[in-house]
Amino acid sequence: MIALLLLGAMFALAWIYDPRESISAGSSPVRTADGDSFTIGVNKLRLDGIDAPEYRQTCRDAAGREWLCGKAARAALEKRLLEPGLVCKAQTLDRYARALATCSTAQTADIGAAQVRDGMAVSHEYYGVRDYPDEEDAARGAKSGIWQGSFTPPDEWRATQSR
Repeated sequence: MIALLLLGAMFALAWIYDPRESISAGSSPVRTADGDSFTIGVNKLRLDGIDAPEYRQTCRDAAGREWLCGKAARAALEKRLLEPGLVCKAQTLDRYARALATCSTAQTADIGAAQVRDGMAVSHEYYGVRDYPDEEDAARGAKSGIWQGSFTPPDEWRATQSR
């Protein structure tokens, strides 16, 4: 019964809100939640094709020391979102009713690609195909960000956390 209500709510939201649009910051406040999720005004968005460490997630550096990779990923995304000319092109909604979007600024052509390239996120993989394979391979090779040591993939980390 609850599942039907949730499904109905998602359908109603999709009917009212067409996520396939461009969303620009303009004078709307931009707030980051973590390294791949944020809001522009009342619009909830998630960068399509990437998965960043959660805000409270930690990683290990090359020496095995713990560092706050989730906070670092959020800070990197926040810096990019504050660049002039932020525009996001949304295609669909995820299961949390966030618009899955590809975003750019005047300085950064693809914010998701930049997060992966800097080691602040992993590329989404679907049936063995990654959305940002070159960027992830470059980050891994350079030992950038989360690749400098060891980390639990964000999806696995979320699965171990109690909600």
